[in-house]
Amino acid sequence: MNETPTNHDPAPTSAPLPPDEARRHAVLLDLNLLDTPPQASFDRITRMATHLFKVPIALVSLVDTDRQWFKSRVGVTLTETPRSVSFCAHAILQDDVMVVRDARADARFANNPLVRGETAARFYAGSPIDVGDGMRIGTLCIIDSVPREFSDADRAMLRDLAGMVAGEIATIELRAACERERSSARALRTLLEHLPDAVLLLDAGGRILSCNPAAEALFGSPCSVLTGQSSALLIGMAPQVVSRHEGTARRVDGSSFAAEISITEMTLDEHVHLVATVRDMDGLRAERERVRAANQRRHDYFRTASHELRTPMASILGFSELLLKREFDPATGRELIDIIHRQATRLIGLVNQMLDLARIDAGGAAQLQPTLLDLADMMAKIQGALANDAHAARIALAVAPGLPPVTADAARVQQALGNIVNNALAYSAPDSIVDVSISQQERAGQAGAAVRVRDQGVGMTPEQRKQVYDAFWRANALPDVPGNGLGMTIVREIVSAHGGVIEIVSAPGDGTEVALWLPARAGVGDAAAV
Repeated sequence: MNETPTNHDPAPTSAPLPPDEARRHAVLLDLNLLDTPPQASFDRITRMATHLFKVPIALVSLVDTDRQWFKSRVGVTLTETPRSVSFCAHAILQDDVMVVRDARADARFANNPLVRGETAARFYAGSPIDVGDGMRIGTLCIIDSVPREFSDADRAMLRDLAGMVAGEIATIELRAACERERSSARALRTLLEHLPDAVLLLDAGGRILSCNPAAEALFGSPCSVLTGQSSALLIGMAPQVVSRHEGTARRVDGSSFAAEISITEMTLDEHVHLVATVRDMDGLRAERERVRAANQRRHDYFRTASHELRTPMASILGFSELLLKREFDPATGRELIDIIHRQATRLIGLVNQMLDLARIDAGGAAQLQPTLLDLADMMAKIQGALANDAHAARIALAVAPGLPPVTADAARVQQALGNIVNNALAYSAPDSIVDVSISQQERAGQAGAAVRVRDQGVGMTPEQRKQVYDAFWRANALPDVPGNGLGMTIVREIVSAHGGVIEIVSAPGDGTEVALWLPARAGVGDAAAV
């Protein structure tokens, strides 16, 4: 394999470039696959190929400008070879499987340095990886050191495996697209949340640059008049970043009204601006906003869910179809069945959580079945129900005397507390203690009980705390922690239906404390989430 051609031997034939090479290469770069770490989903397919065809080498080869790079490889240590000696550069010129039964008898490859030598490549079969619109970015190929035949059935099987590679690439791209969509949706949601309220765009000194129609209506003056004025005269406070301020604002005519004000900082055209949101504390308007936000959440949940469900469903369909169409040895068959089982389990868990979320979100307080609760007894049941005895031993429960009776839906509250406790156990060290305390607490003159769950885990950044209630969002600090990203979304909806409050205090490396407060009697209203 290391032998080079003599001066009398013709040089190996390099493959011509495809007619659409520039576009094909742009698609490959856009996929962001080159020079990325190995991934189990691709390695599983190359291992399967070596077992199915009984060959020593199988590769997922991506054809770059001047090299072919191996996204997955079995049987070789090289991560790339020059494109000039690549078999796969020839294979991507074809629509179907390219087979070289004996490379030494093929003029294109007889003097290829990968072919010469006793242990070199003699047999090659490669199926193009088509990622759509005829863009063939590489191949799934198999290589043997001896010549061999390759039947039509073998071609079909290799074609199916290449299709699975393309499917995995599509899944990766779908996940990336979903993440981009989530980022855009978060920005758009922020904007939409501002639109029903008065929004003032300020310069760094606090002077009004622009405003929305709601601001014109609230302050009783057109934007052309408000522009240039000092915002402090209207909002009753110095223009500085503040998450929430309750005070008195003034209209242009001098009348005042109770207002909730938030000011955030943003960069536009490389200049720092302030965005002031002013909300009239009107009960009806607040209710309308609650309904709008709930509808938007519902829409976002299930739009994202359609993507989340597609991944396990595609995997189940692909591998089950492979089992139906092909005969496999017991080990390979068992591996396929195991993949299907894992994906089906994931799918069932996701569907169950989505149904839970839909029922809670749609029914609100009306779907609750309130009973008198003993929170201490409930926490003891949650601790006893943990599948891992070591996890149960990590929970340190402290119950203060004089707890008021709490009337709430036992099943839902247990679900919420269970989600919080399981998160604390999952995102902290296996030998660390999770402190759970239950105490009496009064909020806004209303009696209630607070459950605080404190772990010594990885903690969260301020940005992660903002995202923790987003459906399908998961912290990436510990990627091996299982879950679908719906647990805290469900917790928030349960607490909201009870008219309670949920607060999170956390910092990276300093653990997390989640405090859940429930009123003595369940009531209707949005949960305050901090």
